[in-house]
Amino acid sequence: MEDEDDLSVWNEFINNEFKVENKDTFINDNYLNKSSREESFKKKKGLPPPGTLTKKIVKKLATKKIETSATLDLHGLNIEDAKVSFLSFLDTCWKYKYSYVLIITGKGKGILKNAFIEWLKEDEIFPLIIGYSIAHRLQGGDGAFVLHLRKR
Repeated sequence: MEDEDDLSVWNEFINNEFKVENKDTFINDNYLNKSSREESFKKKKGLPPPGTLTKKIVKKLATKKIETSATLDLHGLNIEDAKVSFLSFLDTCWKYKYSYVLIITGKGKGILKNAFIEWLKEDEIFPLIIGYSIAHRLQGGDGAFVLHLRKR
């Protein structure tokens, strides 16, 4: 009996052509259209790709002699959602003029970690970043990154 009810509901759904609204469209369009970042990137053309942070700076960040301004945890997200979250986070950090931020990708199979490293090399992202490094073991070690952001 339940199967017949399910089938009738499904057929009614298909026949009436219900429009399903994608609630994530606003977020994706907002952060992937690059509108706010494009202007800043045009000003920063010709910048070198981000380098690696020195061990001395990473140690100062771990011992809190230099504070990280914000942290983003990407655990449990797929690559597309993680990138949207990262771009949103990067926009916010750049807006508030943060210098150092911590991004947690997790260790796992390394899929998100490798994707994150590739994102840092993209033309729309690297002009905002001076350098990056794997975080100190006190901050997450191989499953986290510290980014040094450029000033506006």
